[in-house]
Amino acid sequence: MLETVIVESANPLTLHISDVDPSEMFIVKNISGLTSAKVGLFTGDYASEGSYYQGRRAEKLTPVITLKMNPDYENDVEVSDLRETLYRTFYQPQPGSDGVKVVLQDDRRPDRYFVGYTEDINTDQFSQSRDIQISMVCMDAYLFSYDLTTGADAVGWGSLPVNYDGSARTGIKATFKVNTATSVLTFDINGNKMILNRAFTVGQIITIDTRKGQRSIKVGATDIMAALDPSSSWIGLDRPSNTIKAYGAVSGDGKVVMTSYEFRSQWWGI
Repeated sequence: MLETVIVESANPLTLHISDVDPSEMFIVKNISGLTSAKVGLFTGDYASEGSYYQGRRAEKLTPVITLKMNPDYENDVEVSDLRETLYRTFYQPQPGSDGVKVVLQDDRRPDRYFVGYTEDINTDQFSQSRDIQISMVCMDAYLFSYDLTTGADAVGWGSLPVNYDGSARTGIKATFKVNTATSVLTFDINGNKMILNRAFTVGQIITIDTRKGQRSIKVGATDIMAALDPSSSWIGLDRPSNTIKAYGAVSGDGKVVMTSYEFRSQWWGI
């Protein structure tokens, strides 16, 4: 159950959903748009009858937060003051950034967040109602775990179990070190592989990032995306468990070791 919403802004807000104090300035009445994003399906038509499936893409999340404004006339806090607070919080969240980071805390899942861009703050100034609606658009289709998960193959076995709790698959950023010169580097998750064909030398550090929107393959600061074998796919983590391997051309050859990895779990919604 969703319990608390924390708005990380230059003007931060903590909105309680359970155990609400009636004297709080803002009381959450409703939050919509945090279930799974709509998925767009791409299909094609045959010249005769029927169609065929080409793929899918999750659309943007569009959260809408409805609040009741609770003025404190005894301390000279009026509805107009509360409205101004929300304008500053959601329209000007941070210097140099229009995105608002909203953290969701519940009693069954780890803290998750989304980054939304406010498109409308709507209230009827001539109504007795003190409700105000904040409509946002997220560039991502998923919620993200607030905490970054990190780890490493410290022993250098070349194989590492990694648990995953998200409801949607996610990409991973991993760093590898070459122990023995090799012309092939293999990054393997559950048998799905990314294969790099290049002359790798002892001590080189390779970084592979499979996160959507951040995908890259580098040796040091040099881009080597061209080394990716055409048979490869952009691999990632899935629920509930994964086995990550790093090697040269043959599993367990010890030519390559994963020195570190990091990822955030992704969730379809709450």
